[in-house]
Amino acid sequence: MSQVVVVGGSVIDLFLYPHQKMHLYDSNPGFMKKSLGGVGRNIAENLARLHIPTTLITPLGHDGYVHMILDQAQKIGLKILPIEINETPLYVSIINELGEDMIGVALMDEIASVKHEDIMKYQKILDEAELIVLDTNLSNDLLGYLLKSYAHKSYVDAISGQKASKLKPFLKYIHTLKMNFIEAKTIAGFGEDSFEGLDQLGQFFIDQGVKEIFLTLGEKGVYYASQDMALFRSSVPIKVINSTGAGDAFFAGVIYATIHKKDLVSYGIGNACLNLIDEHAVSPDLSDQKLEETIKELNL
Repeated sequence: MSQVVVVGGSVIDLFLYPHQKMHLYDSNPGFMKKSLGGVGRNIAENLARLHIPTTLITPLGHDGYVHMILDQAQKIGLKILPIEINETPLYVSIINELGEDMIGVALMDEIASVKHEDIMKYQKILDEAELIVLDTNLSNDLLGYLLKSYAHKSYVDAISGQKASKLKPFLKYIHTLKMNFIEAKTIAGFGEDSFEGLDQLGQFFIDQGVKEIFLTLGEKGVYYASQDMALFRSSVPIKVINSTGAGDAFFAGVIYATIHKKDLVSYGIGNACLNLIDEHAVSPDLSDQKLEETIKELNL
């Protein structure tokens, strides 16, 4: 039995890098790197590398990319249960000279075409999971079905400001919600990036029925709120190589800590740091031992 079942997107990431300083509205000489991505798949890979028994239920296309995803999953011990679509989704990201993700374009419409009827054949696996992780690439229909069915164990990544709005009708069914500031502000309809503003946002989500939230604030840190407490933790100063996938790594660190009954925010930050210093969306060097060592080294 898998401790965690992730339902979300598997994507091929195309990262475009400039050779020198990025100039907007101009042609920038550079190079491209290709890797596996998708919020759901990234979280699942993180968990598999952390030795959490994980199953990924994901839409996969009839193309050459599917073999990249399946072969890599087999190598790391990640179980994949596919839902058939025509083409594997793509995510194109432009990275500036500082390693920051400037802008991304997601070609993921086919993920949203998956309906709850398509996932019924995997219901027994979902029923037996300890935690269920969802991303908002899923359709409103499928999100609503899964959240209402598994509200007591649903962990949700809001992904983006536009997609986060899908969650507005379902907040009371979400156990744990991970967002950045833009996503939180989009859902709540208000928000200020200050201690008082973060507390107001946190209280909004708790009042709506969410059991706990993680609000990632980039280099500023992380805000956490639950029904019992609220806290802010500053980030760790590191040299960023690639920020793509850092939020996914953070959430996987939180889930790892939840299962092992450790400090949620510390392990979220620690796992994100491991990702930020690697050029991949998920660090190939990640392991539970590496994460534990990082927590000690960073004094988290």
